[in-house]
Amino acid sequence: MDAGFQYLLERFTSLGGMAENICQREGEYGRGIFPVDSSRRAKIMTPKNLLVERGDVCVSRDEIYVKDSSQFTSKEKNFIELSYNYAWKDGGNACAAEFLKYVSTMPESVKNQLLDCGFIGKDLLECCPDESGVLKRFIDERVVNFEGKSVLASIWDLVNHSSFAAPLRITPYGVETPPIEPGLEEVLHKYSGKNSPMSMWKKYGFACECIVAYSIPFSIKIGDHALAIRCAGRLGLDPKEKTSFSVDGDVLSIKSLPVGCLSNALPRENFKSILSSVGLSADVANRLFPKIREVNIKARRDLIDSLQGAGSGAKAQLYKALMYEIKLIENSLID
Repeated sequence: MDAGFQYLLERFTSLGGMAENICQREGEYGRGIFPVDSSRRAKIMTPKNLLVERGDVCVSRDEIYVKDSSQFTSKEKNFIELSYNYAWKDGGNACAAEFLKYVSTMPESVKNQLLDCGFIGKDLLECCPDESGVLKRFIDERVVNFEGKSVLASIWDLVNHSSFAAPLRITPYGVETPPIEPGLEEVLHKYSGKNSPMSMWKKYGFACECIVAYSIPFSIKIGDHALAIRCAGRLGLDPKEKTSFSVDGDVLSIKSLPVGCLSNALPRENFKSILSSVGLSADVANRLFPKIREVNIKARRDLIDSLQGAGSGAKAQLYKALMYEIKLIENSLID
């Protein structure tokens, strides 16, 4: 095990952290956390006393420091700074900088297509890849909600993502990995709920296979019906939102609409359910949904054409995310 990481773990556990049966090494998803002994359970728990609010993490001359240290003991503060300087200088800052540089310098045509599809926001396109901008991106990629606050959880946040792993766990004591069954090679957890390949690229800068892909924004007038359908094209719902649609006058507004899924019948059945709730028949849904899927496939293929090749780095990850989305949508092309 790397001596620097071993020292971090010793400091971490001395301050109440749990790091059971883990080591850090390279794997399928890059550098990650692995069991030392795969026949035993592995676990990480970052306790409440080591969680730092995002606004208190700052950088100056390439050194991470805690701005408000009043809530921490000197040992806790020193550990948090040590652990985030380890992550920052071990590639975290370089990855964040590369992503911001790519999105800020990509052709205007690609920027406009990403904006029109809802795959990126103006705030991200306008984020400057200077030290403060890179720190913001670095934090955005790691932040988690704990008791209503956006915090960073050192050591725990070194675990890689899989859409097919169990989600992270929030307890009254801190932030922890889900129960990891013995026999699994790498410790993985799901970073967020119903993520899509493009939402993962936007949030974390990498492409990965996911369970669902969401529609781009669209507006459809339904033949002889008075009602029109407008989709906002959001990449998923906020966990607090109870419904994905609403009716305002003669407009059915859909916030977020799955158009591709590993469960290939789900997107169309979900669309049928939404339309049924406002009195529209399954025949209407069956007639409209193939058109919605085709519009979505075309938008992604147009973006791929605009990229003019897979390239490398952040561009390659965008290319892969779009391909994963097309695969999910085509998987749902059932009659």
